[in-house]
Amino acid sequence: MRLSKFARKLLGKWVLIPFFQNYLSQERKVKVGDMSLKVPVGVFHPTLFLSTKFLLEYIKIQEFKDKKMLELGAGSGLLSIEMAKRGATVMASDISLKACQAVQENALQNGVVIEIIHSDLFADFEKKTFDFILINPPYYPKNPETEADQAWFCGENFEYFQKLFHQLRHFLANNGKAIMVLSEDCDILKISQLAAQFGYLWKQVAQKKSWGEWNYLFEITI
Repeated sequence: MRLSKFARKLLGKWVLIPFFQNYLSQERKVKVGDMSLKVPVGVFHPTLFLSTKFLLEYIKIQEFKDKKMLELGAGSGLLSIEMAKRGATVMASDISLKACQAVQENALQNGVVIEIIHSDLFADFEKKTFDFILINPPYYPKNPETEADQAWFCGENFEYFQKLFHQLRHFLANNGKAIMVLSEDCDILKISQLAAQFGYLWKQVAQKKSWGEWNYLFEITI
């Protein structure tokens, strides 16, 4: 799981203390503002980690009414539900079928309509474009071995980002943008260089430090 740098120092490399291990070994229900969410075991938890909360802060100050939105790698669907509540037409996708089912149940619980697609990045998408695409990517350079690993590891040679940048431009509307959250823990330079190689413009639009770790939001456009 993508713990902060501070937490990893306390817990050791990829080892959770019993409290966290026990907490994440069971399905959890969480409350975020006026939203109630179910988070199954193995689905990225939206409130224990920094990245989802940082994206949530960003979208709360944006105008999304009548916009076409995609949350790529939606997890429990927190961001998708927030955008739908703000008047956007929303699609959520995830490589995990369990996550897709969680988004469906959470959308129903919170009274919003979200189109959900089970897909590895854009592999199973029909041709359509979006005004905003939110991306909370895996970024540690290691090959994932399990479905749960897909939330953390991008492949030894950053294969996730190579596929993403190869496909992304075909799903951005005119003047559309992708917003990606990254931590100082990852190789931001390598990821930005890959984006440039595929012809994208890359711009930092926000930064935040929490628990001793900097997180950044990047705007990606054609």
